[in-house]
Amino acid sequence: MICLLKNKKGAIVFYTIISTMKNYYEILEVNENASPEVIEKAYKTLAKKYHPDSWPSNKMYWAEDRFKEITEAYQTLSNIELRKEYDIKIGINNSFEDKFNALYKEHENLKQEMNSMKIRNRSNEYINNNHSNSNTNNSQGYFKRYSSTLKSLIHDEAHKSSEERSRDLKALLLTIIIIPILIFIFWKIPFLHNLIFP
Repeated sequence: MICLLKNKKGAIVFYTIISTMKNYYEILEVNENASPEVIEKAYKTLAKKYHPDSWPSNKMYWAEDRFKEITEAYQTLSNIELRKEYDIKIGINNSFEDKFNALYKEHENLKQEMNSMKIRNRSNEYINNNHSNSNTNNSQGYFKRYSSTLKSLIHDEAHKSSEERSRDLKALLLTIIIIPILIFIFWKIPFLHNLIFP
């Protein structure tokens, strides 16, 4: 920051004043053109990281000071009016073009990050599906064949004529009657009984 002052003789002297103000952007580890959402996310991350309760007692005071700096930076940068005043004090030129370019870069970075996450998710899904398919491939094959056979039987049964149905019913009844008779005969004849049931 440059300051104009008159010395004792009336001459104008240029003084460069080194700003001793804290750089809140560096404290929050964000860009000077960062959006409010990015600032809030950075604050939450850093506040969680440097919260005094999460540090051992010998480093608690250091963490407490760091936590206060982070909170102070967030309070200033999250308020639009305070942020404008702060930017003017530290000499940041926040023109519309600069903000637009910074937001565009941030948008492009987020798009790249989202694309890489999508690719990772797709590859994980592919791996998981192939692994589960290899384990259940045999059982699925049997199930598909069984279900297709059952469907075809149901379809065939539904499209039979009344004569075919009555013939099938007679065959079923005769089978139900004949099988117990045959079992009784085999049971009562010792030779057949010993042959079938040793």
